[in-house]
Amino acid sequence: MAEKHVVILGAGFAGLNAVRVLGREKNLRITLVDKNNYHLFLPLLYQVASAGLEAPQIAMPIRAFLRRYPNANFVMGQADRVDTQAKVLFVDGQPIPYDYLIVGSGSRNFDFGIPRGAQYAIGLKSLGEALRMRDRALSAAEEAVRTRDPERRKALLTFVIVGGGPTGVELAGALGELKKHVVARDYPELRGSRLRIVLIEAGERLLSAFSEGSSRYAERFLESVGVEVLKRTRVSEVTEAGVRLESGEFIPSFVVVWSAGVAGAALPGLPTGRGNRVATTPELSLSEAPEVYVVGDMNYLEANGKPLPQVAPVAMQQGTWAAQNILRHLRGQRPLPFRYKDKGNLAVLGRAKAVAELGRVRFKGFLAWITWLAVHIYYLAGFRNRLLVLSNWAYSYLTYDYAVRVIHHRHAFPQGQVQQAPEPVPVETG
Repeated sequence: MAEKHVVILGAGFAGLNAVRVLGREKNLRITLVDKNNYHLFLPLLYQVASAGLEAPQIAMPIRAFLRRYPNANFVMGQADRVDTQAKVLFVDGQPIPYDYLIVGSGSRNFDFGIPRGAQYAIGLKSLGEALRMRDRALSAAEEAVRTRDPERRKALLTFVIVGGGPTGVELAGALGELKKHVVARDYPELRGSRLRIVLIEAGERLLSAFSEGSSRYAERFLESVGVEVLKRTRVSEVTEAGVRLESGEFIPSFVVVWSAGVAGAALPGLPTGRGNRVATTPELSLSEAPEVYVVGDMNYLEANGKPLPQVAPVAMQQGTWAAQNILRHLRGQRPLPFRYKDKGNLAVLGRAKAVAELGRVRFKGFLAWITWLAVHIYYLAGFRNRLLVLSNWAYSYLTYDYAVRVIHHRHAFPQGQVQQAPEPVPVETG
């Protein structure tokens, strides 16, 4: 059989799992394409943003990962478009022909059209965004030490998180722990000042994918570490000076984090629909181009009348499934429809506190926290990364301290009075 070329776009969870299946197959040549030269462990990105971990500890060089797969090579570049008829992926303007294509290019932040949301709120989908958030928060604290304006100090010490899903809740919990155990020791000049953490959720409760009991437990814990939880509250505008709520209230803040939603990272040449995702057959391929598979956050496939969630377990399973279907096709077998095995939900809240729902088994507190730690260490790529992350966690647990508080880029903040809310952006109707 002639050698076939499989191109995999995206070195996320889906892409790496596809490589694991195809990487040692004879008569197959694998090309992995990504705009970065590393695989990023997104579930721990919030810990980089909150000064708990260094960026390299949750990133693994792709070429190091590919060492064990002799028939796989790496191309670093930005995918421009795909021509499904000619079977060519264009990367930085250069064509890469393929016999099979697996698209797992992930997702991007989605601001629901909120005015200035994309401009002033910081997302958490990349290392750059996490480092920006960390630098901005630390810079705000340093600026708060220097300013004599009490209203400006309040804005500098107010952190707003939009979105009460796992990322928002975990970040809020981490910042709450930072406030409780670190800020008073690092910033004695701010004694008497209030560090305010506001978590805004549009829905009825936090962690909507979890049970009501877990949601209530999470909310109680966050409030115990000083997080203000605003439920049934929507943001109408984000400005350089804070956020405006639909009620008209304005919250002055220079650090606004957006974790309220994501959309597929569109690739020109692929048909996109709801949420900028690509609808596929149950076998994860395009009906008009069966040699093209779309997996992970880009994929739109429903199960029990609902779209599969854009989470890491779905991406990992779909990456493996798509690769196996390619092998089945090469062997003359019929590709199989994807079946997602939901292994449950985990969310860490803070020191020795987490919630876990694994099938019908639900538990919280210390045991859930240990389970969360074990699962994340297991799936983290690279032995070195596992060792570094585990040692950092042990240090933080034993010392009540966060080890990474270095400002790489100092942020400047708008000058002038902040107690007056800016005029709202007019919204066109009709």
